[in-house]
Amino acid sequence: MFNKKEREKVNRYLSNKTFTCSIPFFSHDGPTYDIEYGFKIVGERRMISVGEYYMYAEIDLEILDIQESYKPYFKVMGRDFDKDRLIGVFFKKEYTFTYGITRCVDELLKYFTDGDYPRVNLKNITMSDELYDNIMSIEIKGRD
Repeated sequence: MFNKKEREKVNRYLSNKTFTCSIPFFSHDGPTYDIEYGFKIVGERRMISVGEYYMYAEIDLEILDIQESYKPYFKVMGRDFDKDRLIGVFFKKEYTFTYGITRCVDELLKYFTDGDYPRVNLKNITMSDELYDNIMSIEIKGRD
């Protein structure tokens, strides 16, 4: 799919760019929320899909921002979590997130291929310190 030279070229182009994707919120037919993210291609991996082997681009993804109206949810549900646990619970293991974000990245990468449909595997997911601090600083007031 992408040899080392092509990966370097694509990564150089993507290095200062951020993208937005609408992700289903725990259900494909429910509400969606927008995330801002950046990524880079870190390698390739041969994986099976529907009985056939394909090459997948492995990417490192960084979540830079989340739609404001959904940040309190992540605060309430993840109030006792450190950053790595928050990422693990809400992003790495949540199918609607991984499916949604890989579709968005697939759409972006198709412009860098010669007709091959790009397939993406999330190798690492990180969250910016600024976003984590922003989420954890939200004050949630309970009922009196």
